Amino acid sequence: MKRTDQRMIKRGLFCMAFFLIYLGAVSLLNAQENPMMPPIMEGQKRPCLDCHRYPNVHTDAGVYASQVFCLECHAQKECTRTVDDQIVSLQVDRASMEKGRHQYVACIQCHTDVARSPHVSEIGPECLACHPVHGEGEDLHAPHLRVACQACHSVYKTVKLDQKSDQVRLAHVNDQGIPIGLTDHALQNVEDPEFCERCHHTKNKVGAPAAVLPSKGFICILCHHAPLRMGNPIFWIALALFVLGVFLTVRFWFRGSVQGESQSLHRKIALSSESIWGVIFSREFFQIIKAVIFDVILQRRLLQESVRRWAIHSLIFLPILFRLSLSVFTFFAYHISPESALATALIDKNNGFVAFVNDLTGLLILVGIVWALIQRVIIKPPHILSETRDNLALAIIGVLVILGFILEGARILMTGVPDHVSLYAFMGYPVSRLLALWDMDWTNGYVYLWYGHAVVGALLVAYLPFGKMRHIFNTPLNLVLNYKMK
Repeated sequence: MKRTDQRMIKRGLFCMAFFLIYLGAVSLLNAQENPMMPPIMEGQKRPCLDCHRYPNVHTDAGVYASQVFCLECHAQKECTRTVDDQIVSLQVDRASMEKGRHQYVACIQCHTDVARSPHVSEIGPECLACHPVHGEGEDLHAPHLRVACQACHSVYKTVKLDQKSDQVRLAHVNDQGIPIGLTDHALQNVEDPEFCERCHHTKNKVGAPAAVLPSKGFICILCHHAPLRMGNPIFWIALALFVLGVFLTVRFWFRGSVQGESQSLHRKIALSSESIWGVIFSREFFQIIKAVIFDVILQRRLLQESVRRWAIHSLIFLPILFRLSLSVFTFFAYHISPESALATALIDKNNGFVAFVNDLTGLLILVGIVWALIQRVIIKPPHILSETRDNLALAIIGVLVILGFILEGARILMTGVPDHVSLYAFMGYPVSRLLALWDMDWTNGYVYLWYGHAVVGALLVAYLPFGKMRHIFNTPLNLVLNYKMK
């Protein structure tokens, strides 16, 4: 090897050694100024595994070890972080943790993304790792999927709409511009209805209605996912009228002759029950199912009479039946597995599939109603006999669908749903753009629209057994009874 090459190698090694020594000196100085963890405790050098280990957080000892480890820094006043150009405190009071229901939960079980380098949380505590999302009709009346859990359950009252995550979150700076630490682990008393007012007030900036709306009632399951509860008194009245109508309809049935019996009501009920149960537990049961599918759902007999009438009926009836089926499926999916991704998607109004299906079915119903009105007002075929009752039914359904689209547009506008999300609602989104031209406080307007939609929906349910639409129930039952008597 030449002497020149040896000199170059020595110079390179010298530069590398000098660079390593420099890095070590800088690290040592920084560690002495602001050590992440004390390297010496109680006069003894700490083992590496004091920090670099994962305790068994499923035991009380592991939970305590995890909390002690985190509090070595987070119990100090100097523990801070810069958020939105504001220095906020990250100091945690252990006493507040011990008073809460999470006192036996390790820090890293909630703050799942902090045990890494860099030691910065991007998503905050992950409550949904243990708790399922809220469903319809629970204490909050709605899923609140766009609201972070802490925005409601924390004792802090200052909230904001985070544009990056498209969620309502706690704000690190209050209305006066004063930084908030957000380290109090106490939980809000959700039994106090006033805690909802942090979001639900006039001209709020998080996209919430100005008033806390009531829960949906079970009768709403005709078109929407709904809880197993009565809800607003409007739905109580509608259900009472519906039951009364069904009772009067059944009473009318039994006025006539049932399988030759025309006198004894007890005998008529017995014969009808025997016919129904006889079909269910007979070999003809699957033939009846086949007849229901083709003659009731697909309306085969109506198709044989008139393609036009079949098309109109199908555009109105099949979308309603599909939405009812989807609502029932969503109800069972959520109550069987509320933490599943399927259940969460189905109860989310902003989910692409749900938004598209809701708008598509609503549009098909509206097309069917317009076609039916043209048929009745302009064409006037001879088979139309009960114009008043039919027109009233069509009017109720049509107003309900139109109000539904306006309500959806107002919700998209009020909540500020991003365009790439709301575009799946191909009817609601254009409506929201039209409503945006109207200078109005939609936090109040949405409340009136919601009640209007609820009243018309309740009217539809109450009217079902009184108008011509009762054939939705009559036809399958008559089919079963007539099939048995053949």
